[in-house]
Amino acid sequence: MLTKFLTKLPQKNIFLSLSSKQHRYNHSCSNHKPSEPEAPKAPEPFETLRKEEFKRIYSPEYKPRIPGQATATGTKKYSTRNPNVSKDNFRKPYRDDLSLSTIGYGSYVGAPDEIDDLKMFNGLIETIESGGVNVIDTAINYRYQKSERVVGAVLRYLLEKGYSREELFICSKVGYISEDADRGVSGQMLTNTMIEEGKITEEDIVAACHCLHPNYLEDQLERTLSNIGLEKLDLYYIHNSVETQLPLIEAEKFRERLSRAFEFCEEKLQKGKIGAYGMATWMCFRAKTEEDKIYMSIQEAVELAEKVGGKEHNFKYIQLPVNMIMPEAFGQKWQEYKEGDKVLNENVFQVARRSRVNVITSSPLAQGQLGLMEPPKDVFKMSSVAAKHIQFARSIPAEALLTTLVGQKTNMHVKNNLEVVTKPVLPKGDWIDFFKTEEGN
Repeated sequence: MLTKFLTKLPQKNIFLSLSSKQHRYNHSCSNHKPSEPEAPKAPEPFETLRKEEFKRIYSPEYKPRIPGQATATGTKKYSTRNPNVSKDNFRKPYRDDLSLSTIGYGSYVGAPDEIDDLKMFNGLIETIESGGVNVIDTAINYRYQKSERVVGAVLRYLLEKGYSREELFICSKVGYISEDADRGVSGQMLTNTMIEEGKITEEDIVAACHCLHPNYLEDQLERTLSNIGLEKLDLYYIHNSVETQLPLIEAEKFRERLSRAFEFCEEKLQKGKIGAYGMATWMCFRAKTEEDKIYMSIQEAVELAEKVGGKEHNFKYIQLPVNMIMPEAFGQKWQEYKEGDKVLNENVFQVARRSRVNVITSSPLAQGQLGLMEPPKDVFKMSSVAAKHIQFARSIPAEALLTTLVGQKTNMHVKNNLEVVTKPVLPKGDWIDFFKTEEGN
């Protein structure tokens, strides 16, 4: 069934531009018949909605920083805000007593300008106010630091409306060398300054875009906390480290760098700067074992964390893309797991469960490619095509699956995508039925 679907996909990437504008129609009156009721007023586009509030709040740097972190009590409170949200929309992660939504807000796509600032500002507010999403994902390099700053503006807006910091689980990422769109500072200017000050060397920078040196991580964490205006992040990811560095440096040197990055995270956790850490990835956990310049096992990452943090280490989360055209995480047993003298071949979710590592998935719509691609078999019972794909991704029958990230910055996308939080997760039997052909195989 999925094979038939894949044959319908375009051979090249298609990025779909969906307008959020809706049109009103004026109904004329006649002497011969009563006037018809006026059509409902269209919602204000996100490009202009709450514009004055945004300008009042948004800043390249927030002071004072908001204290606190996501807590068991706060996230539980959030999970009960909207009685229309399905009860199974919230899950408890391994090793953290929290209630986290099956859908999270992703902030990757967009231009570094005020129009996309406003679209994200309003999209994230509407998403949180739905009562169905309390996981927020960003990164310092997303939209040249502007995505983090919009998250900071949204948090301050929501606190004014009665929400608390403790209700929301906020994640960011580090590794890429980022420009600063608001201040007009290039990433190269930053790294050149750090080289001149002896904090890093040119060798520490890989592919002119990535750095894992602890001094660089220190600088970036402080910038992220300033950008969002927080005293503490709930989750800090090492961002695409395998994909960017391993193909270009010796494997042993890479593992040493990753180990030092984990050690940095453990130290910052002890100092109250972060609550947990992990790896946000694109390919390394989905690659075949023999692809040694891109593959990494989850078990190896956990073992590195154990060396620097002991058995009670805080490497708790991984992130990777999963959708109908990127099914490797559940469909391929490419992850090795050593159990005594045995070497098992299992899929990502199976190894994550053994390792008690939470999986957060991204790109359920393949960055827009699947937005209008109707699944070949409808077991999802959703109104929009996009919601069907999101329901597919968040319903993967895997214990380690926690949250699926979705980016949404128009009225229509928010309304369509968040239908899923009002519905139960698809039962395991129905999800498996999706893959069965008409012959039942």
